[in-house]
Amino acid sequence: MTLKLDEKRLEILNTLRHGLVLGGPGSGKTTLALLKAERRIEEGLEPGQAVLFLSFSRAAVARIAEAMKRNLSPEKRANLHIKTFHSFFWEILRTHGYLLGAPRQLSIVLAHEEKSLRGGIDTGDPGWAEWELERLRLFREEGRMCFDLFAPLMAELFARAHGIRDRVAARYPLILVDEAQDTGQMQWECTKALAERSQVICLADLDQLIFDHLPGVGPERLDHIRAALIPLEIDLGSDNNRSPGTEIAIFARDVLNGAVRGSAYKNVSRMRFAPQTAERDRTIRQSVGIVARAVREAKGKAPESIALIASYSSGVAILSAALRQQKPIPHQVLFDEAFVLLASRVGAFLLEPRSPDRRQDIAVLLDLVADAYRAKGGKSWLSRAKTVSAWAVKTRLGNPPKTNFVSAVDALLQAIGQKQKGHTGNPPRDWIGVKRELRASGDSELESVAAALDYLVAFNRGERIAANLSELWVKGGSYAGARQALDAALMQEQLISGGEALNGIHVMNMHKCKGKQFDGVVLYRAQHSSPFVWPNDPPPHPKSRKVLHVAITRARYHVLVIDEAISDCPILDPYTL
Repeated sequence: MTLKLDEKRLEILNTLRHGLVLGGPGSGKTTLALLKAERRIEEGLEPGQAVLFLSFSRAAVARIAEAMKRNLSPEKRANLHIKTFHSFFWEILRTHGYLLGAPRQLSIVLAHEEKSLRGGIDTGDPGWAEWELERLRLFREEGRMCFDLFAPLMAELFARAHGIRDRVAARYPLILVDEAQDTGQMQWECTKALAERSQVICLADLDQLIFDHLPGVGPERLDHIRAALIPLEIDLGSDNNRSPGTEIAIFARDVLNGAVRGSAYKNVSRMRFAPQTAERDRTIRQSVGIVARAVREAKGKAPESIALIASYSSGVAILSAALRQQKPIPHQVLFDEAFVLLASRVGAFLLEPRSPDRRQDIAVLLDLVADAYRAKGGKSWLSRAKTVSAWAVKTRLGNPPKTNFVSAVDALLQAIGQKQKGHTGNPPRDWIGVKRELRASGDSELESVAAALDYLVAFNRGERIAANLSELWVKGGSYAGARQALDAALMQEQLISGGEALNGIHVMNMHKCKGKQFDGVVLYRAQHSSPFVWPNDPPPHPKSRKVLHVAITRARYHVLVIDEAISDCPILDPYTL
């Protein structure tokens, strides 16, 4: 593992105290933490013990797992457990959750399902207090756990059952907490409880604190860490090991601080485009090739990963649509997935064998569509969901309403019933057949479901889902239980997985890029879909600068800004790029 071990880094490696490591992007915090883990493993662990590396995001887990594979031997990797807080808490709660008054058998309410259950509302919205009560009821009466309850329940369990806390701490004598500045209050309470028996090393960078809009997350977390742990503290500063030989980190720091030097930055460039849709989309497609060439020149070989990043999900949709034109450029999309994942249940249901009672099938499909609409939130979508749910009730009672949508659903199910006789047992092919029938329905709402299933492929969920569907086919010669197979694949994605390297081309919003790194980055700026300056962020736009700083520093070799020519950007316009 290559890292200059100066006196302050050696202090962290040698200390038996708790630690706090500060540093900017690419300063070597993760590498130092892996060296600390390696040192602790070499010192010897008791049977059943391991070093625990915790992060709040699956993206960070993927990055750490990739670094571990490069730098640790297989024997040492087996003694380093890399987990998200959610997956770590679930391992404990599914065994001991009954101590908090829940049934012994627990299940997870997936994030997109939860969004539908709460009608798309968010923290602070009217009705949130009622949802919190309903969330507790689901846990205590039905054993169904929403993700936002994991940390509070874990903190309660550790507070009430010290024996469980001590056993967990005994298993993990060293705990490394990545991006500690972003931990919520309950995640921090759990970490603090384990610190009574385990050594805890926190890694943090306040300049990357972009989730302080979430309850319990804020810059005061470092003060809590200092007060509770009294850690050995070192600051790696702005050392740049991610993009050495470039001025990417310097540019990002200047943007953060509002410093304008008046000259260009090495490996940072800008290309302007006219606002017309055709010109914009042409520039988006060209940007991939431009960045690929720039990375090849800097790296000496083709890029392994490129990210196209926008401020908002509307910008993400524009980027993805441009890449899918003409000769599609394969890519993966990361943004709010709730509607897409709930719509995917419609696709899974259409793969399943049809019921002898077609009215029952109509009602099920109507309910699935209503669930997807509820996840969108907003009065119009909630109203539509309520209407569609009412139609499902009438249909089950034998009185299906004579509406265009119900008729379209009925016709679709009849067509699907005929097509199922030709199922091949090849899930991707049969899935495409379902999308084809949805589009052929002639109904705009069913066509929107088909479009959502296209996005499911873009989200790169296909391989895991296909494996589960293939298993169903092998066992029973049909896709009976396809919805359960789909949910199992998505649960693995949302809770367990995250160790895959981010190779290829990725499209995401700025909050989704947190914790990731790519060979090249394209930053898309347009006045309405990706403005870089966030609402309610007055000059000098400190919040917007911090988010943009994070997006810029995701790049290893080159950053290209593609910029709408006719609109102004108060943050970037002063820079020479």
